[in-house]
Amino acid sequence: MLANLRTVFRYMAALVVAVPLCAATAEHASAQLMDKILRDKKVRIGYIPSPPGTIKDPASGDITGYYVEGVRYIFKTINVEPEFIETTWANFAAGLQSGQFELSMAGTFATIQRAAAVEFTRPIHYLGYSAVIKKGDTRFKSLSDFNREGIKIAVLQGGAGQEYVRENFPKATIVALATGNLTAPFIEVASGRADMGTEDAFQARRFAAQQPSVEVLFSEQPYNVLPICWAVKRGNQDVLNFMNVAIEFMLGTGRWERIAEKYGSTGRFQDVPNLKLFGPTVAEETEKKQ
Repeated sequence: MLANLRTVFRYMAALVVAVPLCAATAEHASAQLMDKILRDKKVRIGYIPSPPGTIKDPASGDITGYYVEGVRYIFKTINVEPEFIETTWANFAAGLQSGQFELSMAGTFATIQRAAAVEFTRPIHYLGYSAVIKKGDTRFKSLSDFNREGIKIAVLQGGAGQEYVRENFPKATIVALATGNLTAPFIEVASGRADMGTEDAFQARRFAAQQPSVEVLFSEQPYNVLPICWAVKRGNQDVLNFMNVAIEFMLGTGRWERIAEKYGSTGRFQDVPNLKLFGPTVAEETEKKQ
C-alpha cells in the first residue's frame, strides 16, 4: 500500500511540473510564427475570389481588389512579401490548420461554428444575405415561404448561407455547391435547377443586374447580417494581434476606403466608433482661465 501511494505521489508531482512546461512550450511555439514571418520576410495568405475585395483574372490568374491591395500595404510596411494561395469556403479552415498558409484573407462571415475551427480578426465589414429567384415567381413573399417541402435552395458548400438555410428552412432541399464562385447559387436558379439561391446581398444585386431572367428579394433588408473577418489558425495569437492592429489602422485612417474607391460600390457596412472627447473641451478650458 505504501509503495502504491509513493507511486501516485510521484505521478502527481510529475504532472505538476509537466503541465506548465507543456503550456509554456505551446505558447512559445505559437509566439514564434510572427517572428518567423518577420525573419523570412514572407507570409502565405489564403484567398477566395470574391469581388470587389478579391478579383481573379481568369486569363492571367492575377488577383486584384481592395483586400489584395490592403494586405499588400500592411505587409509592405513591415518589409514582408505576401504569397497568395487560392482556397475555397469549404477548405480555408483546413488550410490554416495544416499550415498551408498563415492568414486567410477570404472575406469570411464569422459564425459560431467557424469560430470553433479558426480564430477571427476583428470585423472588417458587415454584410447580409439576399435571395435570388426566377423573375415573376410569385410564391415567395417572405422568408418563411422558403421553408416548404419541394423547394430547392442553392448554397455554397461550407458557406454561412448553408448553415442559415439548414437552420431556418429545414423543410426545403439544400443544393450544396462545391465551388468558390459566389454567384454559383444564382446560376442554379437561372438554369432552373433551384427555386432560390442565397448569397451575400452585394453578389445578388450584381448578378441580377447582368441576368434579366432573375430578380432579388430582400435587397433593401438583408437577412443573416454577419461580420466579415479574416482568420488565422487557432493559437496563433501573435499573428492575430498584429492583424487586428493593422486592420484598425487601415480602417481608422481611411486608407482602406480610399483604396476601395476605384473598385466601385462594395455593398458592405463599416462599424464607425462613436468618439467622445477625452478631457475638457477648449471652451471649458477657456472658461476656467477667465
